[in-house]
Amino acid sequence: MIGYVMLAFVLLSFSFSFLAPSTFSRSFCAWEAFFYVVASSFFLRHKCRHYGGLCFDVFFIPTFFLINYAHAVFIYPDDKYLPAFQFATHSEVIPYALSLAQSGVACYMLGSVLFEKDFPEMKKLRIAIPEMAINRIAYISLLSVIGLSLYIFVFSRITGFTHLYPRLMVLILCLIALSWYYQAQLSSASEYKFSHFALSNKINIVSTLLFVVGQLYIGSRGEVIFLTFMILLVFDNYYHRIRLKRLIPVMLTGIILMGFLSVSRVSKFSLQQVGLMESLKYSTEIIWNSPNILWMLLTDFVVNAKTLYESIDYIKVNSYLMGVSYVQYLFALLPFGGSFFTKLLTGYDIDDVATGNILTRFVDASYGIGTNMIADLYMNFSFIGVVVMMFLFGVLVAMVESPTSKYLYFIYMSLFANSIYLVRASIFGWLTFFAFLVIFDWLIRIQFINTHADTSAD
Repeated sequence: MIGYVMLAFVLLSFSFSFLAPSTFSRSFCAWEAFFYVVASSFFLRHKCRHYGGLCFDVFFIPTFFLINYAHAVFIYPDDKYLPAFQFATHSEVIPYALSLAQSGVACYMLGSVLFEKDFPEMKKLRIAIPEMAINRIAYISLLSVIGLSLYIFVFSRITGFTHLYPRLMVLILCLIALSWYYQAQLSSASEYKFSHFALSNKINIVSTLLFVVGQLYIGSRGEVIFLTFMILLVFDNYYHRIRLKRLIPVMLTGIILMGFLSVSRVSKFSLQQVGLMESLKYSTEIIWNSPNILWMLLTDFVVNAKTLYESIDYIKVNSYLMGVSYVQYLFALLPFGGSFFTKLLTGYDIDDVATGNILTRFVDASYGIGTNMIADLYMNFSFIGVVVMMFLFGVLVAMVESPTSKYLYFIYMSLFANSIYLVRASIFGWLTFFAFLVIFDWLIRIQFINTHADTSAD
């Protein structure tokens, strides 16, 4: 039944793409949004019934709506209070841009339901981890976070809002997440007690808190969200099932707090400059006096619609990138492989082929306008690329939702960490997380294989 519903949604979405008007039409966009809400309701109900309330699509599908639909349906043309829309938007491209996004997500849903596995009771994958390895990675992650904290707080090397060495931050948060995963292999969900959970993960808890406080202090929220989602997944799988009705209030609170942080972090009222209460007071005044409090709080979820619109304009006057933006991800497992092979194979630096940077230069913006998953695919592979790649992405998610191996679980951890971020990034943005998880796991195991071999020789 669900497969037929998704197939009908795909055909309807394709029809909207061919019928998209050449001028802005709110009614056209509203109908697209209506059919998206109906189809995604069936889709999410199906996923939650079989995979539980804490699954990838519970976050991915609502985020997709906010980023691609909210501006066209609820905000435009009164959008000048949003930074990305302070320069002109060619409204005639909005209907087609929205139908392009809908065609992509419809194919994603179809691929996800067609290739999902049967639904036996979810088995918790367990692997044998030497206790020494568990302790070692816990201490390595703790030392890494202590070094980061010294850099931020003691040596005061950070003086303003910044995304501090993003790849290094992902490396550290993957170390922490892998430590949580290793420790979880010793647990039994049937014997779960919070006191036992806290005691067995005391080092991981300290590492996590230090990392989160440091990132929020410098105004960086992405890494906090990534790590939080990875830990939530491990907790849900190995310790105690998280009910969605309990998670939603926590999520809403987190969204509000992150919204406040987004306002203050680029001002003189950031956490580095003033106390928490003064920073919150400043953010409250800005948000309360904005034309629309809701969308001001959700700024980071709606501004990337601008990127989607600009991608349509860009392709009207430029050729498709033909995948050069994705070369770096093919070599994610190799240190510095992405930048080296992008330069070697394309002749460009990574920054030169990143679609967000290309569009920022295209519109002559004074700040980065960001990335959009659909725009990224469209600029590289056209409409066909959007529907094919999104279908394959749905297939991938379906294959790892109930992982049967450690590496499939690492893929799902990486996807789940990016379940909100991917919609406003590259479809391959999760690969760096997967690469680090695999590399750290290999390094730990190589050490123990060598140790075991030496012991046997003696």
